[in-house]
Amino acid sequence: MAAEQENTYRVKKLFDENYAALLLYSISIVKNKEDSEDIVQRAFLSLWRKMDSLKLHTSARAYLYKSVYHAGLDLLKHKKIRGKYENEWRRGVPIEGVPDGEENQWSEKVNSAIQGLPEQCRRIFMMSRYDRLRYKDIAAKLHISEKTVENQIVKAFKLLRERLAEHFPVILLVLLFCYDKG
Repeated sequence: MAAEQENTYRVKKLFDENYAALLLYSISIVKNKEDSEDIVQRAFLSLWRKMDSLKLHTSARAYLYKSVYHAGLDLLKHKKIRGKYENEWRRGVPIEGVPDGEENQWSEKVNSAIQGLPEQCRRIFMMSRYDRLRYKDIAAKLHISEKTVENQIVKAFKLLRERLAEHFPVILLVLLFCYDKG
């Protein structure tokens, strides 16, 4: 317990000393304050979780900067890939794995499966995928915890996977790239 308290103290001290600079660094990479806040918070959380097992070859500060850098690049890469598929979907360019002319049929299957989700699960899933809300915004709007939102999204994907099992890999692409706008 004492080691955990010590780790918490060390990470809090690092947070107080480096948060603002890391946030500016992240913003310089991803050009978005909200995304940057998430990236920096996840970097500190990761450091805190790994503090006992982490063998730092440099400093914790260097670890944080490297974590923010890589998370920023990952986010930009993900947005670029998602944007490519979104643009192709909007222009009617067939997405790899979706047979020509069957996009509407796939979309109808997905919409039907989404409508079959339990009410809270469907509402949260749609707020995330259609309204482009972040977990923390959904949680605030519905007066629930972010963990509940995360659990409901996981539940939605599990149920959708079960209901759309025979076509799930392609439908997953549709859900991730065409319905998730943020």
